[in-house]
Amino acid sequence: MIVRTVLGDIDPAELGVTLCHEHLFTNPPAWATNDDPDMVLDNVDNAVSELDDFLAVGGCALIEMTTADYGRNAAKMLAAASRSGVHVVSASGYQKGIYYPDSVEADSIDDLTRRFVDDVTVGVDGTQLRAGVIKYGTCRTDHIRDDEKKVQIAVARAHLATGAPISTHCQAGKLGTVQVAGFEEHGVDPNRVLIGHVDRNLDYDYIRELASTGVWIGFDHWTKPKYPSDDIRMAFVERLFDDGFTKIMVSGDLGRPSYQPSYGGTPGFAGLTRRVQTRMNDKLIHQLFVVNPAQFFAFDPVEAH
Repeated sequence: MIVRTVLGDIDPAELGVTLCHEHLFTNPPAWATNDDPDMVLDNVDNAVSELDDFLAVGGCALIEMTTADYGRNAAKMLAAASRSGVHVVSASGYQKGIYYPDSVEADSIDDLTRRFVDDVTVGVDGTQLRAGVIKYGTCRTDHIRDDEKKVQIAVARAHLATGAPISTHCQAGKLGTVQVAGFEEHGVDPNRVLIGHVDRNLDYDYIRELASTGVWIGFDHWTKPKYPSDDIRMAFVERLFDDGFTKIMVSGDLGRPSYQPSYGGTPGFAGLTRRVQTRMNDKLIHQLFVVNPAQFFAFDPVEAH
């Protein structure tokens, strides 16, 4: 079993304190950034500064969830990772339907699958960087679009072909159970799926139903004042643990300059880590930040043929 970082494969035991859903470099389509310029992360020095600060508070690994349709930049990610002591894992797959490139409409499921498999087994965008997780996302809160269903099949097939785990984006934390059902239909073990942004939809019955499927749960919007408070989030984590659901991971999804100190924002990966960990005892910290990510992001790699 290995974890596939951008600089190569490591033993899962080396992963250490991990944030499960973050962003170092982003560049969404122009139609989005024209309306909201606080969406672009493009500076290598700033990324290194964020990683160094994270390392200084005990951070060891960051799962970088920017996909090709959201501006993934392999060259910059390699540059930042090579200058940092933090392990960085990059994502294949696609973010969500509204950002898909026009090519998705014409691509066959086989075309998409091959692209995702190559990201994991060969390299991203002509580089030696190989992805260590496959992303899937939905952009609605009431249904999954047809193009997203197509991509989901490709993500499932790429997972089965490579062994790389699947991590998702749930718009406003919704449709997680529908995402899981789709993956199960296409042969994916729920234990290999991390459902993201669940803490944006703090409905305990929904989260319990989701956890009961066997998937991993992403509480990955800590510290953001526009969403439910960290007090509520912490109460949900404790209640889930009390009910025997311990497959939870932590992050902030800090994919905007306004969230990163090197761009003049807050709290950054370091601030996030400190603020979350002060709410937890050492046992819970170790479970959520170390044990769970090492288990989920580890896989037996299948190499390219």
